[in-house]
Amino acid sequence: MLKVYSECCKNCLLSKDRIVGAERVKEILQGCARDQNHFICHKASIEGKEIVCKSFYDKFGHVSQMVRIAERMNMVEFVAQSDHEKLMTDKEMNRLVKKRKLT
Repeated sequence: MLKVYSECCKNCLLSKDRIVGAERVKEILQGCARDQNHFICHKASIEGKEIVCKSFYDKFGHVSQMVRIAERMNMVEFVAQSDHEKLMTDKEMNRLVKKRKLT
């Protein structure tokens, strides 16, 4: 089964609250398209799990050969996400770094 989160996490790669910068998002999406791969939610990977990001699945799942195969075989399982706190966003981290440099 290919597991996909049933909802987006609070720091989704494809949201304004992401934990990486826009350039890194672009690199990740280009790599997925180039390699016909999918994006594992960073919060799942922190827990040692391989669960596809819900937003990636909805918007870009068609670029992943594994997603296409799983869909054809009816092997996609939508799973609930553990309740995680929102992590610091890329913008918040940059502000904190700048603030610390000033003090």
